[in-house]
Amino acid sequence: MANKNLSEEEIADLKARRKKLFNAYTSGTATISHNGKSVTFRSLDDIKAAIDAIDAELGVKKTRIIKTVTHRGL
Repeated sequence: MANKNLSEEEIADLKARRKKLFNAYTSGTATISHNGKSVTFRSLDDIKAAIDAIDAELGVKKTRIIKTVTHRGL
């Protein structure tokens, strides 16, 4: 659930920014342009941090899958 203080336009803008960031992250691009402004990131970790910040603002919950494998005996 998105932050209740955000308008529909702000949510749409955050989703568009996240999509551009994700595309840059997966392609390894360091510069991203949005609404006439360009940002150059120093590393993929910086892009990932920006994606995580937008996810937190939108209220996106991360899921984790933990798989346990056991064997009897030695």
